Amino acid sequence: MAQKQALEKQEQGFARHVLPKLPDVKSHALVACGIRRCGKSTLLRQFVRKLGRDFFYLNFYDIRLAEFTHADYALLDTAIAETGTRLLFFDEIQSAQRWELYARQKLEEGFQLVLTGANASLLSRELGTRLTGRHIAKDIYPFSYLEFCEFSGQQTGAASLGSYLEKGGFPEYLKSGNADILTQLQSDILYRDIAVRYGIRDATSLRRLFVYLVSNMGQLFSPRKLTDVAGVKSPTTVLET
Repeated sequence: MAQKQALEKQEQGFARHVLPKLPDVKSHALVACGIRRCGKSTLLRQFVRKLGRDFFYLNFYDIRLAEFTHADYALLDTAIAETGTRLLFFDEIQSAQRWELYARQKLEEGFQLVLTGANASLLSRELGTRLTGRHIAKDIYPFSYLEFCEFSGQQTGAASLGSYLEKGGFPEYLKSGNADILTQLQSDILYRDIAVRYGIRDATSLRRLFVYLVSNMGQLFSPRKLTDVAGVKSPTTVLET
């Protein structure tokens, strides 16, 4: 498939410290959960390559799959059968309808599953309900301080720690240095993940609250104190936001 060919041409990428800890299991789906752009897909790409077995790859976040419905799973089964592989790597699987039913079916058929999905749709606490315990969830984060030092070629110490606290650990930003990447990431998390997921209609208040909290990290707050910041009247609204 074109997607797999494109995937195999991509660079291996920086080897994350969590990679050796990912289990090679067939009885449960291995699910990478985490914030946007933290490197989930890259990590699982490294994992399946490390296994050294042929695998079937499909990224559901593809315009060609925009109209994918549960009726198309039969076609997907046919495509998988033609490859003869028993290792399935599904990226952004939350975009597919009733994906959890299909994942459970493939596990019952003896396939090994590796999955990634948007954190707003695949929170660890919800996977138990969706996959009825047939999963191993691994929470993936941006680069740790030690990973940051290895990636940037710096020694541990005050200078590199200061750089890490300033730049953070999102791989794409560290590779390019383009601040627009962080700006867009911030907007996506606020509006596409938090606001959409929790049905928050007042996105302006959400953003004001976000900016204030980020600008005053390390301080203690009460919901009542934050009502003026968010521009709302009730502390309950702040808690819900």
